Amino acid sequence: MFYRIFALDVRRSLLGRWKRFSVALLFFVLVTFACKISFSNAYLQSPELTPFATPTLGDFLLYAFGGCDLYIFDLDRPFAIPFQWLLLILLAIYINFDLTEESSAGVNVQLLLRAGDKKQYWLSKILCITISTSLYFVLGVIVTLGCGSALGGVSSLEIDNLILNVMNLSSMVPREATGPAFIPTLLMVWFAILTITLLQQLISLFIKPIGSFLVMAVFLFLSAYFMKPFFFGNYAMMIRNALLCEGGVDAAEGILILSLVSLASIAGGCVVYDRKDILSKGES
Repeated sequence: MFYRIFALDVRRSLLGRWKRFSVALLFFVLVTFACKISFSNAYLQSPELTPFATPTLGDFLLYAFGGCDLYIFDLDRPFAIPFQWLLLILLAIYINFDLTEESSAGVNVQLLLRAGDKKQYWLSKILCITISTSLYFVLGVIVTLGCGSALGGVSSLEIDNLILNVMNLSSMVPREATGPAFIPTLLMVWFAILTITLLQQLISLFIKPIGSFLVMAVFLFLSAYFMKPFFFGNYAMMIRNALLCEGGVDAAEGILILSLVSLASIAGGCVVYDRKDILSKGES
């Protein structure tokens, strides 16, 4: 019975949302071009560097998934909003932010009665959201690498020092040996994005999906300005990770926090969804 429920959710979450995935992939294409243009301008403004130098594939990935510098509240420093990073996470949420409500409203009552356990519906949605979020992340990496290669990116995960200027980094300084830490740091971004989407689904059981979407948007906005463990949006930024940059958040602590929040979202959703009256929605 679970497989029938899961098949319906896959149809809704993946096949039925191809337009949302298309918008997300367009975002990564535009970000890659923006990275190339920013690097070109930075090189042109540096007389000691050749204007024909190109960024590495690591630079392209860091530009797309890196996040933003730690903001230091200073009257002499202009206030900046990390729109690109916010859009990166919000697009991942947007793909399936209303899946739970949509599925509940269109649920097959007979299928639910035969299942005899509403937890199966919640777990099916969790599995679909995990798959779609992972697909969003993997496709984003592939598009970024593909476009970066097409734009002449060097096949290396080493980070060019010019990334400090391109991404306006001053507080977060990449470590010298960035290659070995690059993949684990990138995977941490995936885990953080997944945790954020799971938490949004739990919140959507209490308020409307659009409300839970706005709650997470505010949470992410605050995460950009406060590098505290409970603002775990920091773990969705490569340049905030101590493995990659000096003074960053602890990776081991991040794995623990993200794991606890993910498990709490799944378990909490099971309890809430099991008590939720979705039969009346299905009949309507």
